[in-house]
Amino acid sequence: MKKMIKALFAAILILTACSPAIAETTAASKDLTLNESNVKLLGRTYSEKDTLWTFFSGSGAAFNISAKRLDVTFEGDSGTPMRKDNGNAARVAVFVNGERKLDQLLLKKEQTFTVFDGSQLVEGEVRIVKLSESANSLAGIKKISLDEDGKISPAAKKALKIEFVGDSITCGYGVDDLDRNHHFATATEDNSKTYAYKSAAALDADYSMVSVSGWGVASGYSSGNRNSDSVLPKIYEKVGFSYGNTFANKKPQSLDWDFSAFTPDFVVINLGTNDNSWTKNDAKKVETFTKEYVAFLKQIREKNPNAQLICTLGIMGGELFPAIEDAVSRYTAESGDQKITTLRFANQSMSDGIAADWHPSEKTHAKAAKLLTDKINQLK
Repeated sequence: MKKMIKALFAAILILTACSPAIAETTAASKDLTLNESNVKLLGRTYSEKDTLWTFFSGSGAAFNISAKRLDVTFEGDSGTPMRKDNGNAARVAVFVNGERKLDQLLLKKEQTFTVFDGSQLVEGEVRIVKLSESANSLAGIKKISLDEDGKISPAAKKALKIEFVGDSITCGYGVDDLDRNHHFATATEDNSKTYAYKSAAALDADYSMVSVSGWGVASGYSSGNRNSDSVLPKIYEKVGFSYGNTFANKKPQSLDWDFSAFTPDFVVINLGTNDNSWTKNDAKKVETFTKEYVAFLKQIREKNPNAQLICTLGIMGGELFPAIEDAVSRYTAESGDQKITTLRFANQSMSDGIAADWHPSEKTHAKAAKLLTDKINQLK
């Protein structure tokens, strides 16, 4: 426990160090609420009373800006006032022309941060991104504030779109804590350092993430009995998921996602790591996993009729990869669908660093991103 507390404290210091020019402020000349008319939406978002709510890792907004000042006001979910230990606080970031200018944990119901405030005109692209996952905390972008002459417009949409469906690996669990004996904290989650985010950047693609730590296809992480509650097929068609936190008295899993809002060219599925904690080479359990995987492929295909599907596994162990290959073969035989393939990632190496709870380091994520980027380029 002492190690964990020290790790969290160190993470908070890192966040502060990443944002030396940040100061809370209420000053503003022109306030704007964000929606699809003035920004490009990143991932699955939802507008409620002019607040743009972000859920799954990587969700947020991107826009072009020409301004001398930029403040961002965030709104916390129902659990924000109780978060004193920072273990579950939403982690958010603001990137300006690719450079991280803000990196913060949301510990108050409403917080305003100054991203830049000077005499120099700033032009380019701003991205407001939720770095941590939705299960533990939600984050709303209440408004942005500009100088009187400041302007924004939606960032250009990319020609390529990719959806990533995964677990803690896709969330970026522990990537900022290179001590494998430490445990979960949103302060050390950073989706922008994952294979998924890096692959999208390398391919100049827009992305959407659907991922929850500890979840699987047939079973979530388990120390014995099957954990059939923590499975992605149950929430794949929702805007997000939260264990207990709400926004405007709503839970994100109560809201259906509009699949017409983002039509991916590729859907990358990286699931099976948590299922393996339950299957444990038991033939009957592996067969259950295979059947559930086939059913999930059918669900994904129904919602994404034209996407190329890529079924991956291996970064934290590939024991179930043969079962995934079997599932893809069965699915193809049943459906005749040829727009599907598999990709086995290399298992992480100790020499590349091991993050909290034996999760992959950024170096491992970068290697996986290179492999996936090459695969998508071959299939384009």
